[in-house]
Amino acid sequence: MNPPVTAPARPTCPAQTLAARVAVLLPERAGTQWAVEPYTAWWTVRYPAARLVQGGRALVLVARTWDTQIGWQLPGREPTRPDLHLDRMDPAVIAREVLRLVLPVLDDEAAGRAAANGPRVMGRLELLNEIGHAMRLQGVATYNRLGKLVNTSTLTWGTSNGMRYSVTLHGTKPECHVSVTGPVRAVERAVSYFLPEAAAGRPEVPNVHGRLQRRLAAFLARYGDVEQTDEGGLTFDPRPGPYGYAAPAYDAQARAHDTAPASVDLHGIGADFLISLAPQLTR
Repeated sequence: MNPPVTAPARPTCPAQTLAARVAVLLPERAGTQWAVEPYTAWWTVRYPAARLVQGGRALVLVARTWDTQIGWQLPGREPTRPDLHLDRMDPAVIAREVLRLVLPVLDDEAAGRAAANGPRVMGRLELLNEIGHAMRLQGVATYNRLGKLVNTSTLTWGTSNGMRYSVTLHGTKPECHVSVTGPVRAVERAVSYFLPEAAAGRPEVPNVHGRLQRRLAAFLARYGDVEQTDEGGLTFDPRPGPYGYAAPAYDAQARAHDTAPASVDLHGIGADFLISLAPQLTR
């Protein structure tokens, strides 16, 4: 009797393996998870690639020897070069930067196409309800209302530690504007979830007036450029990614202790990113 013949194991594609680990970290949308497919990137045949697909959205991931390249796809849009280049191969880092930097651009392009060709497939309320559902799954109550500006809608919720969040959408844009209000220590923690990796140390920012503003400026300067406006608030812009504004202190002379009230507005945030942060933004 001849011994059984075992077929040789197929070599594992490192790009598909990495893409599968990233896909697990990206939130499902409208009940649809990300799927991984084999693919060849237009900009290279030297390194292995894979495609992550969710409905009409797709990402091309190229796993190189020491880094990762990512491009985004829509029908009729094939990336001929990477839209994002990371010097990391950690799935968690890749997923976070995709959520921060890639999917908001993809969604903005998709919304622009939909607006040009007729009504958007997903309107403001539907998108806010999807974000709200993610927050409600974490045990908080949410509230929908009309925004302060014309053609805007807002979703709000609060947490047991005194934090208040509001998410506003304007017109047909899927870009979320997020307001974070509460004790300054908790506000700093919440804002850090949206920003790039912090630089070491706690740098001083010159020519900033006000105790709370100096504290916030030193915190925000670890992530990007910070300037004080004539009104006393702070603008910050990490570039690329979400940017924002810290409102002036209620009392410019008050001490900037951890429980001092603070308010920060963030702009350029994708719905996927907010949904992925639901556990952090509800406790």
